[in-house]
Amino acid sequence: MSYQQKYIGKFRHRVNVSDEFYHLAEEEEQAAGALAQAGRYRQACYFLIQAMEKFIRAKLFSLVNPNLEYFRDRNRTHSLDDAVNFLVEVVSPDKVVQEQVFSQLNNHVLGTTKYRELHNNLRYPTYFRKYDSYSMLDIQKCDFDVLAHRLSMLKKFLHDMHKLTNTP
Repeated sequence: MSYQQKYIGKFRHRVNVSDEFYHLAEEEEQAAGALAQAGRYRQACYFLIQAMEKFIRAKLFSLVNPNLEYFRDRNRTHSLDDAVNFLVEVVSPDKVVQEQVFSQLNNHVLGTTKYRELHNNLRYPTYFRKYDSYSMLDIQKCDFDVLAHRLSMLKKFLHDMHKLTNTP
């Protein structure tokens, strides 16, 4: 194999997108564990957030037809916050049920963390006008443990979600 290789990887076609998101999420959860064991908590937390997003997308695509353009378009973002909003929209047309699911996710599963900001702050220095300087978010094992617990709670929530919404 030459370093001049034009393509990296090979596509498998006609996959079950829900299953693929689930397997990707499991792989990222495992990668996070390995990184944490190596003391790489920043990178481990990044992969935990990626796993959370993909577990949600796996659930979503078990509930809707992923081949419909509307659902494909709604899946174009790469944000945990957007995935949560999409899930809430899909679980029920009833606004009361949607509010209850959103509340459960935010108050008892994912917490009030702004994941879009955390996702970026894990990867890049951030400029703070208040300090007129760049700052870097330091991550410790306890931060990893919090996110790992939230991921565990999210997986349980997604598994049991049908109890709240009468979905499969």
